Amino acid sequence: MHVLTTVDEPQIERLLAEDAFFWIDLLEPTRDDIERLGRALGLHPVAIEDSIEFGQRPKVDPYGEHILLVFYTARLTGDPEAPAVPLEVHVYVSGDFIATIRHDGCQALDDLHDSLSKEPTHEEEVLVYRVFDGLTDAFYPVIDAMETDIDALEAEVLSRPRREHLSRSYRLKQTVRDLQRVVASQHEQFRTAHSVILSLEGLTTSSKPYLRDIGDHLAQIAGEFQRQTEDLVSLTQTYFNANADRLNAVASRLTVGGTIFIVWTVVTGFFGQNFGWLVDTIDTRTEFLVYGVGGLTIPTVILLTLFWVKRHEWF
Repeated sequence: MHVLTTVDEPQIERLLAEDAFFWIDLLEPTRDDIERLGRALGLHPVAIEDSIEFGQRPKVDPYGEHILLVFYTARLTGDPEAPAVPLEVHVYVSGDFIATIRHDGCQALDDLHDSLSKEPTHEEEVLVYRVFDGLTDAFYPVIDAMETDIDALEAEVLSRPRREHLSRSYRLKQTVRDLQRVVASQHEQFRTAHSVILSLEGLTTSSKPYLRDIGDHLAQIAGEFQRQTEDLVSLTQTYFNANADRLNAVASRLTVGGTIFIVWTVVTGFFGQNFGWLVDTIDTRTEFLVYGVGGLTIPTVILLTLFWVKRHEWF
């Protein structure tokens, strides 16, 4: 199996003449590279224009002897503001070749280069499957990373909610929704692509339904992103509930303190009145300690005991 990474017209012409199925993978090609590729492979001008412009939605465009699939994978960025981004790949498939065009690095395709050099495959449908399978499976590390971020954020919210958690939750939700929207659309498109690829003239098919497995994986990935979206929506509600609980706890502490100060105010206010009996009778240190300090301490101990019992749900 021949794997090309540049537009080598003489070699492409030779492989086409020999009817040898090959894969050409272009990373960050220029406009001239794409136009040369189109001339060498006989690609439709409209398809070439799409690949020059990029920024396409997931789609399947048949052009007679070949088809163009705008297929998306994803990669991690390491940026907490946008931990993952979709990666657009244009895939041309015919009975003679498969060509991939991308503007960003894709570890899945790079690994496939090495894998094919060590364990080459001569089944054409299997090679097409391995390209799409690599692009599809690249979503799983992204899912795991997003799941880790969501779990960590949930633990922080439950421990001590802060306003920054709300903004992080919204950013994660936006990232997951973007990926889920792409995968859901891609899953619908691949139903058509599956049958169109197998009907291409000259493409030898395998005895096993390999490409059907891609659709199953896309459905699973879309479901995972949908679940994460729902988790983040729930996490937003958890944030507000945790904040409400925190405010209730603060209000409860203020209520306890306020109640104690009310009792102290009543006691000190009573003994601060200028009744003749109080003025003439309570004039020693012992009486001050018994009536004054005791009058503050005993109600405080009783109230604190009641609050402690109530806190443990004894009544």
